[in-house]
Order: sequence, then C-alpha cells, then structure tokens
Amino acid sequence: MTASRLQDAALARFALQGFDATSMAEIAADVGIKKPSIYAHFRNKDALYLSLIPLMITAELDYAKTVLVGGDTIRAQIHAYLQSIQVRHDESFRVQFWMRALYTPPGHLHDQVMALMHVFMDDLEAIVLAAIAGSSLVPNPQGLSAEVLTKTCLGLIDCLQVELTYAGPAKFARRLQAVWAVFEAATHTPRP
Repeated sequence: MTASRLQDAALARFALQGFDATSMAEIAADVGIKKPSIYAHFRNKDALYLSLIPLMITAELDYAKTVLVGGDTIRAQIHAYLQSIQVRHDESFRVQFWMRALYTPPGHLHDQVMALMHVFMDDLEAIVLAAIAGSSLVPNPQGLSAEVLTKTCLGLIDCLQVELTYAGPAKFARRLQAVWAVFEAATHTPRP
C-alpha cells in the first residue's frame, strides 16, 4: 500500500514540478513517512520515476480501448479521443506526468523511458488500427487504407500533444479544429 501511495505522490510532484525539482523528502512528506522509508520500496528517485511509466502506459492503453471501438461512430470516437487530450491533461496529474515523460523525460533516463514509449506507441497503433479496420472509414472513395488512416490518427495525436505541451490550451483548440477539418474532408464518403 505504501508503494502505491508513494507512486501517487511522486506522480503529482513529477507532473507539477518535473523530475529535477522534485525531492524524495517532498514525496515522503506528502505520504506522511520519513524519507529513509521510501528506500524500502524504491532503490532511488530514478527507480520510483521509472515505476510510473508502465502504470501510465497501461492506463493510457486502457483508455484508448474504451474510446476507440470501431463501427459506424468511428469519426466521433476519434474526435472524442483527440479532444480528451486536453480535458484529461487539465483534470489529471497522471496525464500531465504522461505528457511530460513523453516529451521531456529526465535526460539520464531518456533511453529507458523511450524504449517503453516505443512499445506503447506500437500498442496504441494496434488499437487504432483495429478500430479503424472495423469501421465505416474503410473502404473509402479516396482509397485510404486502414493503415494510412491509423498513421494519420497517430500523427494527429502527436501534433496535438506537442501543441498542448508547448503552446497551451488556446492553440491546442485551434490546432484541433484545423486538423479535424482536414481529417473529416479526407475521410468523407458522399451519400448516394
């Protein structure tokens, strides 16, 4: 139980302050224990930080699986997932941590974090592909395959996360509106 409480406290601190500005003493104080007690659960701050990445990956993939299910409402599902990037970021330390880890991991942990993130991206791509392949988006008059539409969706996710991270909510909203208009135009199927 203490390990998960430490992870929750670390998650909030890392999300708000970043890795370098967060001390183990602060995390211990947040949980109500003495700093040396942390080391019964985590070897050091690096180990604590790295323990959060698989938790975030699982949560994000579970979320994607619940939103992106395919079928006739796939456009609405994709749009909801894209919109949720900002909503979930604003409401959750988990998503704030997630995006900070994805785009600005601690330099000395970069390779370890990115190795996990590459596996995550492959898994997310598989979820998006399954949803699109089993949807009304394919086949389409434009001849866009499920694979091309999937890679496009991943590109939209990437560009929106970057925009939110570096430019803020107002620019995120404008970017979402623009990229969504292009996605809808590219996937439009005229009615007979």
